[in-house]
Amino acid sequence: MLNLKDKLYISTFQENALETAKSYGLGIEFNHTCISQALDEINIKKTIASMQNDFNFVGYKNAIVHGPFTEIHPAAIDHRARQMAKERLNETFTICQVLGVNQMVVHTGWMPFIYFKEWQAENSAVFWQDFMSDKPSDFNIYIENVLEDEPFMMSDMMRRIQDRRIKLCLDTGHANAMTQKNISVEMWIKELAPYISHFHLHNNYGDNDEHGNFESGSMNMISIFNTIESHCTNDVTFTIEAGDCLSCAKWIKNNGYL
Repeated sequence: MLNLKDKLYISTFQENALETAKSYGLGIEFNHTCISQALDEINIKKTIASMQNDFNFVGYKNAIVHGPFTEIHPAAIDHRARQMAKERLNETFTICQVLGVNQMVVHTGWMPFIYFKEWQAENSAVFWQDFMSDKPSDFNIYIENVLEDEPFMMSDMMRRIQDRRIKLCLDTGHANAMTQKNISVEMWIKELAPYISHFHLHNNYGDNDEHGNFESGSMNMISIFNTIESHCTNDVTFTIEAGDCLSCAKWIKNNGYL
């Protein structure tokens, strides 16, 4: 059975996130830099101070930083858009260094009806390898699915990447809301298992990104956990991203995963 001890994080945007993390001895996934303007020179000191305050409150130094996703498109056709994405992500990397965090979640930036899937896979691989070329050997990024309607484009991208520090974050809620109806979230896990190092956990009814708790949606979370256990490596980590993180932490503990 999966054991999530020392592998479970709470996303800081949720209600009672810090209190839940402190109570259960969990890590935190910072959401302070999700919106790019938090990285502006006028805001950066306040952003870092807020993140450090969260660290101090929780008293547990295991953390992930969620990078910016607003208008970040690594496979953009316009080279200026790609440059802006790299600059914003590098600003976030600097914050990671200040806080002593060596893990960052990033989004694919996939735009349906704008990019061909092969274009997205090929050019994303180039972008992420270039971004990581000057980063420390112990720094890792986890590329998260958002608008993808199937997992195969992401596995195509990962087959093109030669850097082991570049891995995937599978967001179960995004997969459930966006996926073609004949592709289950369990199929996502099986297809991407060799590349997954992190999961975002939340539920919905398949038609909206509701960030519901584990029992509020169409996914069977026991089946999700069983599939992860059967196909993923033992060192994968998890972040609760439901609006009500406390009920999810209780669910995980009550079902014997913690």
